[in-house]
Amino acid sequence: GAIATMQFTKKYPSTVLRLVYSSAIRVQSGTAVTGRWYFMIDGLECRTPSKIDVSIYNHNGDNDHIPSVLLGFCEQTSAGPIGVGDHSITVNVGHVPGYNDGDASSGWRSTSLIEVQEMCPQF
Repeated sequence: GAIATMQFTKKYPSTVLRLVYSSAIRVQSGTAVTGRWYFMIDGLECRTPSKIDVSIYNHNGDNDHIPSVLLGFCEQTSAGPIGVGDHSITVNVGHVPGYNDGDASSGWRSTSLIEVQEMCPQF
């Protein structure tokens, strides 16, 4: 589910969004488990140029809190190009298909942040 949310107003029709989430993340449990952190825009994952996500696999119960940066560009979701106007940007933690879910967490004794920028499409 959603762990961080911000509102963003896109001003120009031809720009792409640069999305950044920075935090200490971890996934823990007894045996082989995973967790997946990913961005959603207005409730949909980015489609073009690709999804923006990162996954962690833990196989022996370690409890390492890993400083991480999730960064990517988004031109469109399954609803089409991201249009001018207000948008809800969320960072979510969820399931990795084919693996057991672990106890995923973010932000342990660190500042977490979301950053959104409009960029010219020639990134």
